Amino acid sequence: MAQTRTYITGLDDCLKCFDNAPGNMLKLVRKALKEGGKEAAKEIRKVMPRRFKRLVSYKVVKGTLSGDYSALVGAFNKVKSGTSEPDDWFKAYWKNYGTLTKRDRDHKFDYPVKPAHWAAAKRRRNNIGQPHENFYDGAVNGPAQTAFLRKFEDCIKSNEDYLKER
Repeated sequence: MAQTRTYITGLDDCLKCFDNAPGNMLKLVRKALKEGGKEAAKEIRKVMPRRFKRLVSYKVVKGTLSGDYSALVGAFNKVKSGTSEPDDWFKAYWKNYGTLTKRDRDHKFDYPVKPAHWAAAKRRRNNIGQPHENFYDGAVNGPAQTAFLRKFEDCIKSNEDYLKER
């Protein structure tokens, strides 16, 4: 009986591609999340009051327990040390959601405003507060979200060959 041998060409390249696929895929996802975050931050900056535009930023982080990557986009607190004055992040928060009796009634707060008969309320200068403007929520739920998804998909599609090459 004659023995025949069959050779499969390209098998080593195929196995090498499978070995590198998880690492390459994670690099591609991180890159796409970064591009999407950058685009979403641009959309959020468009609706932010001029004073608070510099607070808007994005980060790509890896979960400590899950190991999954996620993009964080929003207004981040830039800490000023040595000052007793509230920084701009708090001022942006108060301008967006309002303060005291003019707080946004549609938003669910962890700590609602205490009633006027509460002891500390008597020490307040006034119980009126700053009216809410809700500039942030509209931007995040609308244009920023669609801009993020659009840029993320474009980045993945434009780099599909990146997985095949390596």
